[in-house]
Amino acid sequence: MARALRNFWLNLRRRWARPTPPPGPKPLGPPRVDFSYTIYWTKLVRKWEAPHRAEIAAALGPVLTQPTFETNAYERRYRVPGLDDQAHAGASLVALDKVLRAFNDAPNKES
Repeated sequence: MARALRNFWLNLRRRWARPTPPPGPKPLGPPRVDFSYTIYWTKLVRKWEAPHRAEIAAALGPVLTQPTFETNAYERRYRVPGLDDQAHAGASLVALDKVLRAFNDAPNKES
């Protein structure tokens, strides 16, 4: 009898206890956004010839040095002449600059 009563109370407590919801996915914060943009631009820049990379880097400089430039994650505010017809987020253009610098600093494999 005591065992049945104890089991009754344990089962009742389990049923009333609210299960904790599983943790959701992490929000896209600055490190994940930067990583995503860097991967995207690396895949794209690999296909460009050196003169085109230099041309885009030259056009990107004035955009990044604007006094109103913000490294925003998603809002597409900035256009780079010669890049494409789309506006880009500030964080995306910072990642593009980082990728272009890396390609510029890398040793030339053609020589």
